[in-house]
Amino acid sequence: MKRLIAATLIALPLAGFAATDDNLLVNGSFESNVLRNGTWANFGSIDGWTVGNKGVEVRDNISGSALDGQNFVELDSTGNSSISQSFATVAGYTYELSFSYANRPDNRGAASNGISWSVGSLSGTVGQNTSTSWATYTTTFVGTGDVMTLSFAGIGRSDSYGTSLDNVSVSVISTVPEPQSYALMLAGLGTVTLLSRRRRRNT
Repeated sequence: MKRLIAATLIALPLAGFAATDDNLLVNGSFESNVLRNGTWANFGSIDGWTVGNKGVEVRDNISGSALDGQNFVELDSTGNSSISQSFATVAGYTYELSFSYANRPDNRGAASNGISWSVGSLSGTVGQNTSTSWATYTTTFVGTGDVMTLSFAGIGRSDSYGTSLDNVSVSVISTVPEPQSYALMLAGLGTVTLLSRRRRRNT
């Protein structure tokens, strides 16, 4: 019985490390706008995202094809634009950001392409080349406990021929036990040590 209690004391804080594949973002693959195959449209708003003043171009199997689902977006619509989405975080939790990008088959060179991204204190750029194959960028960050905002923006030449974006997700990959959980874990280890010593004495 004592061994069972000790094992339970050790296992409880470790439960705080459970990961989830659930996407915290809404409309991460841009499927909410229904388009006919082989068409595109410029939207001033799309579900889940705040859109920049030049809109966002949603495409369905034209000038490329989606990596996930039917739709994907381009942030150089009538000119360079942006999208952003905010989501709640838990302080100390580790999150994974993942998104995919590719340049148009009819792209106008590396200077015309590129997307910038940012979340919290992290930022970067992708797609400043002429590759037309989908590539996936993944990174991790730690939650602040506040609402955080993920942003993307077109950064190439503002000529309506930018880099495509698809399959955007933010998910929890690990959590951190609260201080009281660490205390519980230490108590469990102490119990195991004490039981082990008593057992040696008895033998």
